[in-house]
Amino acid sequence: MIPIYKSTRFYRILFFATLIGFGIIFCSISLVNHYLFRTSGYDLGINNNAIYDYAHLRWNDCMLMQPHYTNVLSDHFSLYPILVSPLYWIFGSYTMLIVQICAVLFGGVGVYKFILNRSSDFRLALFSMVHFFLMWGIYSALAFDYHDNVVAAMLVPWLFYFFFTGNKTATWCFLVLILISKENMALWSIFIGLGLSWLTFKDKKLRLQALALSLVSLIYFIVVVKLIIPSIGNAGRDYNHFHYAALGTGFSDALVTLFTRPLHILSLLFASPDGNDYFHGIKLETHLMVLLCGGYALLKRPAFLVMLLPIYAQKMFNDDHMKWGTLCQYSIEFAPILAIAFYMWLISYDITTRKILSNFGLILCLIASFLLFQERTSKWYNKESFQFYNSSHYKTPYNVSEIYEALKLIPQQAKVSAEAHIIPHLSFRDYIYHFPHTADAEYIVLLDDWRTYPLNQEQFIQELNNLLGSNEWTALYNKDGFYIFKKNNRLSYAE
Repeated sequence: MIPIYKSTRFYRILFFATLIGFGIIFCSISLVNHYLFRTSGYDLGINNNAIYDYAHLRWNDCMLMQPHYTNVLSDHFSLYPILVSPLYWIFGSYTMLIVQICAVLFGGVGVYKFILNRSSDFRLALFSMVHFFLMWGIYSALAFDYHDNVVAAMLVPWLFYFFFTGNKTATWCFLVLILISKENMALWSIFIGLGLSWLTFKDKKLRLQALALSLVSLIYFIVVVKLIIPSIGNAGRDYNHFHYAALGTGFSDALVTLFTRPLHILSLLFASPDGNDYFHGIKLETHLMVLLCGGYALLKRPAFLVMLLPIYAQKMFNDDHMKWGTLCQYSIEFAPILAIAFYMWLISYDITTRKILSNFGLILCLIASFLLFQERTSKWYNKESFQFYNSSHYKTPYNVSEIYEALKLIPQQAKVSAEAHIIPHLSFRDYIYHFPHTADAEYIVLLDDWRTYPLNQEQFIQELNNLLGSNEWTALYNKDGFYIFKKNNRLSYAE
């Protein structure tokens, strides 16, 4: 008789318990943050406004980013909002957050299925899923709005699974789903294909299929960046997300720099391009987290390191220090690759060694992620958004129920300009602007908070005082730091 702790049934029970447990944790981060006004106009508000338009069968005019963009697809060519937009009618402003949480859970199942298929070891597969769910990149992404690359990264384990099980149709379907998420995911897919070709070098059919995945990804990336985005963008505006001044002024310059200045490239992995000491240690913190969460396996399985090359380049060579560190969605791609690389490495050992190393790896990842929850070098870390285990995460200085009640004062058809953290709750309308841009707004909605993007605190207070003393606007609601201003001499919608 097989002991219960070694039975398949026992591990299946643990599998579902793990999914439910982490599902609750993920909801307690993402959904609670949204309810307590910790989500933002950039990017949840943009996505909410997009799915509102798509659900009404029209293109999104990217109202929150005008005049820079008049079609949201000319910013990032992301098709997921189109696909999930019907869910807007069910889940409202929580739609994209729920999709993202479900995607993360789906990604964990993909890791489990892949490792189980390669090892036939239920324990190892379960550990791989838990390890994956403990990755810092997942929590950083969930604590900051919704992003398409998070969903795309969660499809990578399934791409692996179907590729290695010989299901060509499913493999190509998942590649397409990854490609249409965002143009930079196509760039990543090129290297995923190259890594897969290395892993299957002795199998000609799989190697050629992997190289075909890379080739298709390369073609898609070029077509989207060089043709599609410029064709639908504002006049004279090309692709607007090459922010790598340390590499040059464009993709061709970057390639030249990568191959001709190796010492410069090496320095950029650790130092700020402009030598600013204020950002010292941010890149090192990322490297340490990669190492502690399983990155040492990359030395044993370098094919997976190849897959991470564009992710490192995207982060470390960028002009924006936020991308260097452990915050936001900028580390999510590490999660599936590190988890799979670590447990693929363990498969080569005997059962006893697997148990020892998997226990060690899991505990190390847990400790590293927990310590990062407590403190981090990356700038502007907001503990309240992350620490789901702390009571402060569930509290706010505002009367949330009163704010939601006050928002009902704003007619659905009204043109609104709002502060960043109110925008996601008011994005389901034809005209929504990001304060301080007001255009032809009939209402202005502000939350007096330390987060005043894109204004600094002093500028925000000045704008608020101007409105309070203005003859053009009337304070319809003014209580506990929450304000609703209505433009004077406007007929109400009821009239």
